[in-house]
Amino acid sequence: MNVRESVRIAWRSITSHKLRSTLTTIGVIIGVAAVITFMVLGSGFSASIVGDIEAEQEPVMVVQTQTEPEAGVGIVPVDTPIYSESDVETLQEFEDVAFVAPEASVDVVQTATDDEQVTGVIDAQATTADRFEHTTFVEGEPFDGPDEVVVNEPASRLFEGNLSAGDELELSFEDGEVVTVTVTGVVEREFGEQTPPQVFLPVDPYYETTIETPDGDQERAYPTLQVGAENFERIDPAQEAVVDYLEAESHAAELKAEDDRIEVQTVEDAIEQFTDIVDQLTLFIGAVAAIALVVGSIGIANIMIVSVTERTREIGIMKAVGATKRDVMQLFLVESVILGVIGALVGVAAGLGAGYLGVRFLEWPMAYPVDWIAIAIAVGIGVGVVSGLYPAWRGARVDPIEALRHE
Repeated sequence: MNVRESVRIAWRSITSHKLRSTLTTIGVIIGVAAVITFMVLGSGFSASIVGDIEAEQEPVMVVQTQTEPEAGVGIVPVDTPIYSESDVETLQEFEDVAFVAPEASVDVVQTATDDEQVTGVIDAQATTADRFEHTTFVEGEPFDGPDEVVVNEPASRLFEGNLSAGDELELSFEDGEVVTVTVTGVVEREFGEQTPPQVFLPVDPYYETTIETPDGDQERAYPTLQVGAENFERIDPAQEAVVDYLEAESHAAELKAEDDRIEVQTVEDAIEQFTDIVDQLTLFIGAVAAIALVVGSIGIANIMIVSVTERTREIGIMKAVGATKRDVMQLFLVESVILGVIGALVGVAAGLGAGYLGVRFLEWPMAYPVDWIAIAIAVGIGVGVVSGLYPAWRGARVDPIEALRHE
C-alpha cells in the first residue's frame, strides 16, 4: 500500500468521526497555542524595550555592581555605594572619556506643585549636569544650580497641565526637609512605556552618602556611574580602559563584596543581557505550557488504540486480501500523524491570534517567532508518530482469522 492510499483511508476515518477527532487534537492545539502565545508576547516585550533603547543609542556606558541571584535566572543589580569620588575623578582623566556622571537614589517621599501633590510615585535621582549630555530634551535645559531640577515626561504628566520648564516644585525628603526647586527642563522617556516617573537633582547638596575608602579617607560614593566616550569610534577603547581601572586599581575593586562583580555596559551589552534574560524566562514559561502537549499525545494514543479495537474486522479483511503488517502499521501511523499536524497547525494559528491580541493590548510590536512555528509543526508530527507507534504496532499484530470473526 502506497502512502497516498494510506493518507486517503486515514483521512476518511478522521472525517467520519469529526467530533472524536476534534476532541483528540484539542490537547495538541492548546499546548502549541500556549507555547506560540508566550513566544509572541516574549518577543514583543523584548522588541519594545530593545527598540526604545536602540532608537536613543549613544556612546555611553553604565557602570554598576551586579550579582547572581540565589535561584532563578538573570542578574540582580547591587545598589551599594562603592564608586568613590576619587574613582570618578580618575576616570574623567582618561583620554577617550568625555564625562563621568554619578547617579544615586535620593529619598524624596512627596512631590507637590501649588495645586496638587504626588506621594511615593516619583523616583528621585541625584546626578550631575553631564548626565544629560546625550539626553533629548522635550523642552528646557539641564540644571545649573542647587535649586534646580530636571524631570522626565512621565513625571511631568503626573500633574494636571503637565510640568514645564520654569515651574516650581516642592520636594519633601524622608528626613522631613522640604525644599522648593525650579524645573529647568523636561527630558524624553528613555525606555518607552516602561520608563518610571523621575526627577533629577544635583548631587550637591542633595546626596550626602560617604564611605571610608581603602586609603582611610571619607569620600562621597555612588552605586552607579554613567561614562560617556568621546564618540562611537572611541567607545570600545574607553570601555576597555574603564574596566581595567575599576577591576584592578579602583577603590570599588576593594570595596565590592566577594560575590559581586563590576559591570561596564554599553547599550549593545545591555541589550544583549536583557534579551538573554527575556529568552530564558520565555523558554521556561513555554516549557511549562508545553506540558499540555504531553496530555495531547496521550489523547491521540488513546483514541488510536480505540480505533484499532473498533476496526479489528477491517484489519482482518485488509490482511485477508494481501495487506502486510507494514501496510497496517503505516495506515495507523499516518492517521495519528495527520491528527498531530492538524493540532499543530490550528495551535499555531490560535497562538498567533492570541499573541497578536496581547501585544496590541499592551502596545508592543508584533514579532513572529518563525523558528518556534517550525518547531511547533515538527512537534505536531513527532507527537503523532510517538502517539501512534504502539497502536500501529498493536494493529499490525492482529491475527487475520480472529479479526474476521470479530463483530
